[in-house]
Amino acid sequence: MFAVAGLASTVPDAFHGGQNSFVIAYVCVRSILLVLYARVYRDVEIARPVAGWFLFIFGIAVIDWLISLALPVPWKYVLWGIALLLEHAAPIRGWRLLGSMPVHPRHIPERFGLLVIIVLGEGVIGVVLGTAQASWTLLSGTSAFAGFLTGAAIWWLYFDFLDATSVVTRNVRSGITYVYAHYFVASGIAALGVGVKLTVLSVEPGPRYDDVGWIAAAGTALCMAGLAAIQVATPPNLVDADVVLRLAVAGLAGLLAGLSGFLSPVLVLWLLAAMLVTQVVVELGGHERHVARMSGPF
Repeated sequence: MFAVAGLASTVPDAFHGGQNSFVIAYVCVRSILLVLYARVYRDVEIARPVAGWFLFIFGIAVIDWLISLALPVPWKYVLWGIALLLEHAAPIRGWRLLGSMPVHPRHIPERFGLLVIIVLGEGVIGVVLGTAQASWTLLSGTSAFAGFLTGAAIWWLYFDFLDATSVVTRNVRSGITYVYAHYFVASGIAALGVGVKLTVLSVEPGPRYDDVGWIAAAGTALCMAGLAAIQVATPPNLVDADVVLRLAVAGLAGLLAGLSGFLSPVLVLWLLAAMLVTQVVVELGGHERHVARMSGPF
């Protein structure tokens, strides 16, 4: 955690003179992960194919990062891109190797769920910080409440009916879809949190935050598109009414992002909150259908 905190502190200057500091911090984080994989490779024989694969790919990527220390810009960024490509492509083969591993079906979904909770928590902090920096008025208060509604609705949609425990044992396509769709979910929630904070600040006098509505809308679109993909990847792997509804919300949020130049950020945020809450209500109305779909035939 300390290494990750150090990495986070170097991100603002990663493209502004602090490239080498960012690389050193990133390599420190990756080195800890390599040590953990090496420990698994040594002590858990049945897991050696997976641990060995990630040791190999992540080890090459770390060497790539270290070489970039000696190169000037822009070649430094080229090596960063190659290293990131290796790291992001590694799970594709890694998931194939999981087929013969004794993986607990709930472990991987729980890790991703924890990530979503953390990102949602950051969004709530954004609301708190936004209201702390703005004058407490009816408009700022209602904007903050709309931001809270969006976060609560996304939490409900992700955790209430999504059963991802069997995705670990499904085919590679479903597993990879489940993994990489979380990039869109997490980045969307993070963008939504930033958008909520800026929307609350936009009620203050002055034009500084007049055109920030697109941030919350784009974040919602990314998140809902990712949730739709995850829904398709999990059993029973059907494009049902819930998937269509999530894609519709993603499309409408994208439309709001395009129209945000003509709409106030507060109005955009309330429209997003209304769409997400409506989706929760619709899914709650189909609770029995959800239970039947997850349980399968008796």
